[in-house]
Amino acid sequence: MTAIGGNHYERAFESWLKDNGIQYLLVDQQKRTAFSRSKIKSFDFLFYAPDSNAYIAEIKGRKFSGKTFTAFGSLPNWVTIDDVKGLESWIKIFGGRYQGLFVFAYDLENIDVDTDGREIYEYLGRRYVFMAIRLSDYKMGATGRSKKWETVHLSAEFYKNCVIDADELICRKVRL
Repeated sequence: MTAIGGNHYERAFESWLKDNGIQYLLVDQQKRTAFSRSKIKSFDFLFYAPDSNAYIAEIKGRKFSGKTFTAFGSLPNWVTIDDVKGLESWIKIFGGRYQGLFVFAYDLENIDVDTDGREIYEYLGRRYVFMAIRLSDYKMGATGRSKKWETVHLSAEFYKNCVIDADELICRKVRL
């Protein structure tokens, strides 16, 4: 693996991108301090889907200890307000050529999880499901979660209606 630093969620997503032949650029974890001088939160990946869509992606790792994805109510999808503002700023910096994207990487703790037909990706002994939501959709449905931590989230119903499976994102399959 050529990943520099990063957490296991980011490394797993990078491996998934490679396995699917997706062109990407990884933000070097050791150079993120250069981004912080600009006061804009950095992102994790730039990547290019086969349909020529280009994305600025922020990976959000979450543990999932439930038994099923079908209800969506137990899928955590919170982000910080800085995450939202950071993606907005990078889209402007890149002249609007990229779409902002939150990729939620769910680390499945149970072996018998019903993922509602979503692909399970195995990486270094862990099992993940990758689900994404466009920044524009996230902003439309975001509601306050914690004033103290400055976080927002989506209702289960809104998330269920806007989420994009990783396979759909790279145009491999379309869910009905």
